[in-house]
Amino acid sequence: MYLKKIKIPYHVQQYEAFSRRLAPAVLRADAQSRLKRGMAGYRGEQSLDYPLSYLPNEEFFILHNLRLFDGAHYFQIDFLILCPRFILILEVKNIAGKLTFDTELSQLIRELDQTTDVFDDPISQAENLNTQLFEWLEARYGSPALPTADRVVIASPAQLQVTDLKNHRIKKIIRRSNLKRALVKLNQQYSNECLDTGLVEKIARMLLVQHQPRIIDIFSTTPAEPNDIIRGVQCPECGETPMKRENRIWHCASCGHESKKAHLVALLDYFLIFGPAMTNRQCRDFLMLDSATIAKKILQAVASHYEGENRARIYHLSFQLLTEASDDEREAPGNEKLRVTTD
Repeated sequence: MYLKKIKIPYHVQQYEAFSRRLAPAVLRADAQSRLKRGMAGYRGEQSLDYPLSYLPNEEFFILHNLRLFDGAHYFQIDFLILCPRFILILEVKNIAGKLTFDTELSQLIRELDQTTDVFDDPISQAENLNTQLFEWLEARYGSPALPTADRVVIASPAQLQVTDLKNHRIKKIIRRSNLKRALVKLNQQYSNECLDTGLVEKIARMLLVQHQPRIIDIFSTTPAEPNDIIRGVQCPECGETPMKRENRIWHCASCGHESKKAHLVALLDYFLIFGPAMTNRQCRDFLMLDSATIAKKILQAVASHYEGENRARIYHLSFQLLTEASDDEREAPGNEKLRVTTD
């Protein structure tokens, strides 16, 4: 069963909001490039949902995009799968082109459109994650009772070749179409039950509690400035900004679309770009509202709590409330163009 479902990572959602809200054309190209890479990785991981669905729910526990801190460094695992017999790490690569695995020099060479790119060796990446997870568990709970395995899953239809077929580590590379077969083989290889299912689930849930999502500081990692961010409520139908609020309804002057909740998607964008803290004035400025009373009601509806009083009050927006409400708006009839991006 999924204890942490396959969803778009938080930092990719940040790039999505940033790309959509960024004004300068040159900066937007860089933001969209970052988003494209992030979404390619996510779609590759998402494509594993079908083969993983064959795992019995009662004894396999799956965590997608698990990020842990070992006291000095963060390490991120695309898929961590636990059962009473073993722990499996899956490193997923969704890279197009001709891929050459050079195990001697620990590198992956990609040839695409007459261009050659060199990446870190994903086999070594998976093995390093295996070591980091073992040490993480050992430092907190003693030596893990479960053996650990790692595999590299190629999610794209890329052409594959290797420099040394005799290297046994090459066998760790599997195509997505062969993942089901590889899981069966692992089940056969690790046939002895080391822990009972209840304890394995407890360990999996403990790992989930320790998960720390990657959060990007947009304005320190890109050349963008806060003033480069487009303000206003975006029309969920045509994408134009800003919509104007009249009688509790947001109206689009471009296409005539009307919405009661379009501001929620805008506030989620604000959360992802600037963070959860928001004052009444910042709310009015970002949504392009004139009324402090309306801004107060909006903030009270989506804040988890607040600090301070009167004009100094700072509301802390609730990510859960915003994503749930934004999903309702995205899924409303006529809003099919908006994509759900909850995590």
